[in-house]
Amino acid sequence: MDVLLTLSSMGQLVIPARLRHLLGLRTGDRLALTLESDGLHLAPQGPAKSSSAHALIGAAHYGGEPVPLERMDPAFYAAKGSR
Repeated sequence: MDVLLTLSSMGQLVIPARLRHLLGLRTGDRLALTLESDGLHLAPQGPAKSSSAHALIGAAHYGGEPVPLERMDPAFYAAKGSR
């Protein structure tokens, strides 16, 4: 998703509501801005914004039944069983 942000006269950027919701950002959240060779990198910071897999649960908004790992990647489990 590409988003165009506009810098205000006060040096502030507004992150659109849809993107804030998708990222789980709330008022007061801290973001780290890093200068990289190809531009800027903006990333949420703090314990609630960790990069752990647990923090990503629900990010895809999947509403169906839980799917066991064996059904997600049957080839992996078939190969594992033949060892």
